[in-house]
Amino acid sequence: MLKIPTYETLKMPYFRNTTPSKVLFLTTEDPSTIKAEPDYQNWMLPALIKERGADVSLLCWRNPDLDATTISAFDIVTFLWCNDYHLHPKSFPAFVESILIPAQTLKPNIHIFNDPRIVLWNMDKHYLQDLAGAGFAIPRTEFIDLRKQTKNSLISTLSSFSESHPLVLKPAISSSAKMTHSIKTLESLTSEDSSFLDLVLTEGTSGDLIIQEYAENISQGEYSLIFIDGTHSHTILKTPQTGEFRCQAEFGGSTRELNRNEVPQGALETAQQLVRYIEEKFDAVSEEGSGKGLVYARIDGIMRGEDFVLMEFEAIEPHLWLEADSCEKGMEELCKVFLQAG
Repeated sequence: MLKIPTYETLKMPYFRNTTPSKVLFLTTEDPSTIKAEPDYQNWMLPALIKERGADVSLLCWRNPDLDATTISAFDIVTFLWCNDYHLHPKSFPAFVESILIPAQTLKPNIHIFNDPRIVLWNMDKHYLQDLAGAGFAIPRTEFIDLRKQTKNSLISTLSSFSESHPLVLKPAISSSAKMTHSIKTLESLTSEDSSFLDLVLTEGTSGDLIIQEYAENISQGEYSLIFIDGTHSHTILKTPQTGEFRCQAEFGGSTRELNRNEVPQGALETAQQLVRYIEEKFDAVSEEGSGKGLVYARIDGIMRGEDFVLMEFEAIEPHLWLEADSCEKGMEELCKVFLQAG
């Protein structure tokens, strides 16, 4: 397991701007209700940026008084504290489109990262279809509109996808394996399987329902490759507990930092290609310390032989494992972006 550092262990050499950058961390909940340390992902970042000279604010994007003019008063705006944005599948993209993008018009030199266009694309897992079309390997995947399904028709659709092999079902807009369920075989549904299907049909999901083939190699671990300012920083291996397919800690998963020589070459090469593809797709190429391009990203996947199979691409508010010992250089680069881009 990774150790959680104290704030003191994260301090690094200073590089202050003459005029402090005005930095805004957007939050989904009222900032006064957030108890960050140590369970809130990327918890240390606002305090660390402030300690190093930035003028840091936290504002809830759901606040009705937050408008484009208010946003445009900042030099830098980031989504890195936007935990649980996915619980608001309509209002969150509406905020990005009606507030953040107009703020860029009001203040062309404002830095919003990641790029709002990438964020809108990344919040719905239909992006996997785009990446598969671009040649990146993903598990066999199908998207189902539940509004057109009954329980019998949904079971028929699942059977057509794979009757005798395990399946994974999850919403197209979700995070941290929420509302994710595995069906071992459709030939004999368990009571838990039946209850899950009833749940998604009666309560619905955020976006379409995703059907994916069960990735057997998940038992060997899922690699999380973290990129900072367009460059690979560090890698975490997340391993599910025996009998489980979800790697998250709340499901008993464990994590381990990897040395550089432990990262499969196929994983690193594919992740680097993916970062370049996204930057070129959105005409947002990274320039060191500029706040342009992919300022941060986490690429999750498994190895299938020598090939890296992409499970997720996270560019909104991913856990970047900034607390990892191997992230010291990456943390320094991320701080540079916050302090220099403004």
